[in-house]
Amino acid sequence: MKNQFAQLIQNNESVHIYYNIDDMRSYLDNLVSYIVSGIEQERHTLVIESERLIPLIFEKLEGILTEDQLTYIHTINNFDYYCSSGSFQPAIIFEHLSRHLDPFYKNNRSFQIWAHVEWGQQEGIVPILEEFENEADKLVNKGGLHLVCAYDEERVPEVLKLALMKCHPYLILENKIITSNLYIMTDAV
Repeated sequence: MKNQFAQLIQNNESVHIYYNIDDMRSYLDNLVSYIVSGIEQERHTLVIESERLIPLIFEKLEGILTEDQLTYIHTINNFDYYCSSGSFQPAIIFEHLSRHLDPFYKNNRSFQIWAHVEWGQQEGIVPILEEFENEADKLVNKGGLHLVCAYDEERVPEVLKLALMKCHPYLILENKIITSNLYIMTDAV
């Protein structure tokens, strides 16, 4: 996967990938591959992830990365990130993202993002997530970002899975990055 990530990012100004998490071991391996691929290209990685998985990621990176290379990894607790206002609200989430990306821009640092999207119990979440991902796709295309959006399979109903495939030009399936034939490019912001 590391080479697939590297090639995709080198060949595209912006990359937006939907990852349907169906196996945690593969998920962690792919996340580590994404991080290592980025570091090999001198890109920092912002990892928005569950606080229970963050230590496992660093455990897997032990012996792979040097102490200096580990400074290229920046983590945020995903529940705090997505639900800091009590519910999943795209406008607030994008404000958080802007604040977290600002230092990369100010210091002229190349970066990529891996986001494990989670939410609490919330009525009407499917259209909110659709809106969120459509806005994220606009942001990715406008800003030349590299972003993987990971969702836990058991939390994603078929209608949402279909919507996610429409707003992500790439999918990770069976440890391969493929083009989404359902992708509909959203107009830039």
